[in-house]
Amino acid sequence: MKKTVFLSLLGLLFASSAPAQHWSLTWKKMQMVSPRLEQIGSVTTAASRELANPAWSVGCETLDREYAEFAAYKPYVGELGVGAARLQSGWARCEKQKGKYEFAWLDEAVDGLVEQGVKPWMCLSYGNPLYGAAKGLGSRIFTDEETMRAWEKYVTAVVRRYKGRVAEWEVWNEPNLGSNAKHPDAYAELLVRTAEAVRKVDPEAVIIGFGLSRMPIDFTRRVLDMLRERGKLGLIDYVSFHPYYENPDDATPGIEALAGLVASYDPRIRLFQGESGCPSVLEWGHALRYHEWSEYSQAKWDMRRMANDFALGLRSSIFTLVDLQYPNMQQSFGLLRTNLLKEVVYKRPSYHGVQHMVNLLHRGMKPAGRLEYRANTSREIAVVGIAGAEGKLVGAMYWYSDRIPADELAWDEVELAVKGLSLSDPVLVEPITGRIYALSLPHGHSIGGQLKLTGLPVWDSPMLVMERSAVPFRTPAVGKQAAGTTNDMLY
Repeated sequence: MKKTVFLSLLGLLFASSAPAQHWSLTWKKMQMVSPRLEQIGSVTTAASRELANPAWSVGCETLDREYAEFAAYKPYVGELGVGAARLQSGWARCEKQKGKYEFAWLDEAVDGLVEQGVKPWMCLSYGNPLYGAAKGLGSRIFTDEETMRAWEKYVTAVVRRYKGRVAEWEVWNEPNLGSNAKHPDAYAELLVRTAEAVRKVDPEAVIIGFGLSRMPIDFTRRVLDMLRERGKLGLIDYVSFHPYYENPDDATPGIEALAGLVASYDPRIRLFQGESGCPSVLEWGHALRYHEWSEYSQAKWDMRRMANDFALGLRSSIFTLVDLQYPNMQQSFGLLRTNLLKEVVYKRPSYHGVQHMVNLLHRGMKPAGRLEYRANTSREIAVVGIAGAEGKLVGAMYWYSDRIPADELAWDEVELAVKGLSLSDPVLVEPITGRIYALSLPHGHSIGGQLKLTGLPVWDSPMLVMERSAVPFRTPAVGKQAAGTTNDMLY
């Protein structure tokens, strides 16, 4: 009896010290605003194992420097629905004594992702102080032979360990930062020797080169020149880049220029948007730090990054799944808000938005180019066609593309005519909340090979006009349910 009472008191003690499960105020507010249309359903979401779409990735970076803990957020990865996740290998964390490798922490992440149907792709990056090579972002790329040989031994060990579980290897993270920008030869040498070490263990391995900060044409050209001179262009399958722009649409010209440059060397090499995201508060010391962000503008930014990447036919990785505990601050790019103990507190609106987008733009959907339109607004609107598996247009995405995403939760009502889009049973989808609206007359009808939309809600985040049959759909009694009472609102 005494033992039972003691155990009960002990349970209460631990329960009281456990972190509270919080709901998100921003998510609740987003549930309380909507365009003036009839809601007829919500997007059905599937897990990563069901969707199996490696085109969409999420960042699980910085475990190598212990800025996050994989166990704290593991179940949220598969629930998100992405098909891939980016890891960083962490030479300094794996080799703390020369010649001895400790992979338990990396095993946990790799196996945890595979278990959920998420394909890990791994960035081989950063030095090891044991060999006089710093391990931080922008640190000088080592060139001495002793360190390079130790690096090659490490790369061989990590690829051998994860062969069969990791098929894609990225070589370095943002090698054009700091003093490295003036030494493309150092990165070219690192890229060749690393890629050859990977392929020696796994000849079928996919090599992702560069991991560029933004899209620097000159640095990329000089590295590609060196690879071509050495006959090594065949080592690379992808060129990855990180387009951090306050207005995500402003990155498009640079991406197109980078694509043209890479194709001029080898049309086989594809681009990979390997890391890009948005803070949820005013940051300092990190990307996009000169703008006052919120969880509302973050969600809109992430949606526009994904929409643009889809339009460009790119694989895309959103940075990052959780807030990261850097030595000098807690970074706020996470789709999940975390506390100072690295525990998940709640899902931000951006988490729900990414989850809905990967379900809407699944592997059966393909980009169909920018569509011509007419609209009674002076603002610029991006309109992107969406094609089904047979290549027929089944819908389009549209959004105001001319400004930085704002905090306002309101839509303009616009008359829009989209050329070449003819839908028999159109519905409107708002992907952040996942709500689906009716587009019955007079709001939407097809005539003369175009879709004419009257009183169409437009804002600075993508909306999707789709054939009802092309939308993963559920129709609960949403109209009778008070806003903000669904379980989705909770932790």
